[in-house]
Parts: sequence; C-alpha cells; structure tokens
Amino acid sequence: MSALVVVIIILAVLLVIFTLQNSVSVTIHLFFWEISNAPFVLVILGCLILGYLLATLYFYPKLWKARREYKKVLRANDDLHQHDLDHPKPETAAEVSDPEGIELDDDDSHNFFRD
Repeated sequence: MSALVVVIIILAVLLVIFTLQNSVSVTIHLFFWEISNAPFVLVILGCLILGYLLATLYFYPKLWKARREYKKVLRANDDLHQHDLDHPKPETAAEVSDPEGIELDDDDSHNFFRD
C-alpha cells in the first residue's frame, strides 16, 4: 500500500475514535438562535469545515493573482528565449578558446613550481 493510503486509514481510525469518545450532546447559542441536543462531534467537525472554507475563500484571490503573475513570467521567459534563438550573439575569439573567460599563459618562464 502506498503511504497516502496508510495515512488516510490512520486518520479515518482516529476520526472514528474521536467520534465515539465525544458523543455528548451540547447546546449551541448563536445570537438569537439556540440549537439544543447537538452532537459535540458534529459541532467540532462543522467548525473545522467552516474554518477551512473561510480560509479557502480568503486565499483564492491571492492564489489566482500569483498564478497570473507566474504565467506572465513564463511568457516573458519564452519570449526572451525565442529572441535569443532568433538572434544569436556572435562569439569572440576569447570565448571560443577559453570558455571560463580566464586567459592562462602557457609559457614556462614564470613557473613557480619549476625550481
């Protein structure tokens, strides 16, 4: 079994244990409403789901903006890459002979280790 399936099974077992241990009825007061004999587990899970939905609604516009900016950067990168392919830079003699950009003297007259 994959690790994801194992994690899901463990979370399901923990949820069942939580449900069985918290089967108490509670009364909920919200402004002018009163809900009596509500199972404690459903109240907790309802609050959890409501918090998830509120966080999702809050962060979706930011996620859309980030995706839009990411796509814009990808398009600009593709444009630059296409421009480089259409107009290659001419290579100088130094770039062809020495790819690192450092010229090394090959004469042995100034060799430190020669002595």
